[in-house]
Amino acid sequence: MSNSKHALPKGSRVLVTVRGTIRAPKPWLSEYFAQKYGDVFEAVLVTCFENRDDINRVLDGVDGIIHLISAALPAAIPWVVKATTNILESAAGMPSIKRVVLVSSSNGLSMLTPSPNGGVLHESKLILTFMIGSWSDEAVKAAWDPNTPDESKGFKTEAEREAWTWVRGHKPEYTFNTVLPCMTVILCKIIGAITRSADQLHNMLEDPSPGDLRFHDGVDPQTLERRSHGFINLAEWYVDVEDLARLCAVGLSDPSAQSERILAFAQQMNWFDAVSLLRQLRPKNTPIADVPEENIRGRRDFLPRGGRAEELLRTFYGLPGWTSIRDSLEKGIEGCV
Repeated sequence: MSNSKHALPKGSRVLVTVRGTIRAPKPWLSEYFAQKYGDVFEAVLVTCFENRDDINRVLDGVDGIIHLISAALPAAIPWVVKATTNILESAAGMPSIKRVVLVSSSNGLSMLTPSPNGGVLHESKLILTFMIGSWSDEAVKAAWDPNTPDESKGFKTEAEREAWTWVRGHKPEYTFNTVLPCMTVILCKIIGAITRSADQLHNMLEDPSPGDLRFHDGVDPQTLERRSHGFINLAEWYVDVEDLARLCAVGLSDPSAQSERILAFAQQMNWFDAVSLLRQLRPKNTPIADVPEENIRGRRDFLPRGGRAEELLRTFYGLPGWTSIRDSLEKGIEGCV
């Protein structure tokens, strides 16, 4: 990398915070990166993001941050918000840090559930963080409602909103960007470990239990789609996990990305589309169900299609565009018959 092309030069140190590494060591992860990248990877444990001294310890000598840390309980929303602002505050005190990227969620700006009434989300409005309509207050409400507990959407909304508020108020020296992915397709093997979604998909393809990949008689498609959420929810929009990783790197390294909300909306689709693709990819796997003729899908659209995020993938990485859902699924079922 050349300094003129990248905001962070070659050899820069980047801290990536992820939920798993603060709980316990992950030897397989360290082994994978050591084999692939040598001694440029180091795993560190941060036991408490409420402790600024603990954060400062791992920020020493760091040039950029990608912050993904989250929690999984509605009551943890204040904790997630505080962890995020603590990272921003600590980074502001480190002259070496030039860029910070926060991974948020598409649900931070709208609950992208299938909408039979339709509607359009305009990127030009959603990227303006100071606009009231650019935040999903319904996601926060749902997180605290015992009848609709969906905490992940709520804490992503609140953490990003507070992050932008903090940055506008304190004006740190570093550049701050956020990446907002929708449903992320994570179907890839990493050495001996395998992601939960991919593991479940492999098991279902190789030894499907009754009903795993079948559409039940007497169950309407909308109900079935809601029930499928526990496996992999392809309700409206997806993004491939590698494209998401690239956009995080873009937020760190592309000088043109300045105080942006990068919206990772690759393509509109649903669970039935995924099953249809699995049938095409594994035609001899007869337990995979036929897709019902009535394929109900949402009518909410996102404009412009692809948008700024796809433009960044093209200009920064030289890619033709988003990774297709077919390619994502094909990677995930490699080795299955």
